[in-house]
Amino acid sequence: MTDAVVNATAAGPIRIDLWADIACPWCYLGVRRLDAALAASSEDVVVRHRPFMLNPDLPAEGVPMAGYLEALMGSAEAVADGHARLAALGAEAGIAYDFPAVTKAPNTRLVHHLLVSYDGDPRQHAVELALYSAYFERGLDVTDAVTLVEVTAGVTGESADDVRARLDAPMTDLDAAFALGRELGIRAVPTFIADAGADIDPVVGLSAAAVAVQGAQPEEVLRQVLAEARQRAANA
Repeated sequence: MTDAVVNATAAGPIRIDLWADIACPWCYLGVRRLDAALAASSEDVVVRHRPFMLNPDLPAEGVPMAGYLEALMGSAEAVADGHARLAALGAEAGIAYDFPAVTKAPNTRLVHHLLVSYDGDPRQHAVELALYSAYFERGLDVTDAVTLVEVTAGVTGESADDVRARLDAPMTDLDAAFALGRELGIRAVPTFIADAGADIDPVVGLSAAAVAVQGAQPEEVLRQVLAEARQRAANA
């Protein structure tokens, strides 16, 4: 998927809200699997990044990864096993995870702020992929504003000043998105919410026909979610 809209049809788009965290390797896998599902679909689909922070209590600059994952997962062996599994699954999806290069567990508030600034902009998806790749495949520091500016400007064609202006803007929209996630009960990521319904609740931005699924689901499951969303909207 080269931008946020693919394969237009006369039926109107299926809207996908993808709740995810840039610091989540399963989210990166889920995004790439969604891309594959959309590439194989004739549906008109609009995807929006929705922010979720796995570790909201981390300091703004993050913490060293050394020891952090071991404490979280219980042992170095558990971390190694998890990384090996992700590396194998990632390779199937075209991801070259480089976990030894990832030396920081980041606070992702700033990177989500940047991504939310592209809501409604077809470049959002390219920025999202570039940021995932910067963190998981290159080990770059996504808490660093200079890094965010360089990575983002490189894919959007914006000037560095334009991207810095996005980072410096108030975080009102980001906080509203976090509040929506809490209202919807989003507690795990990735979470995909697909919705083709026309009767949209203005408070949550979804119709009663919306379909949700959690986890980095296989491509075939995501295609089924698209089909179910379309069918539920037709039957509404």
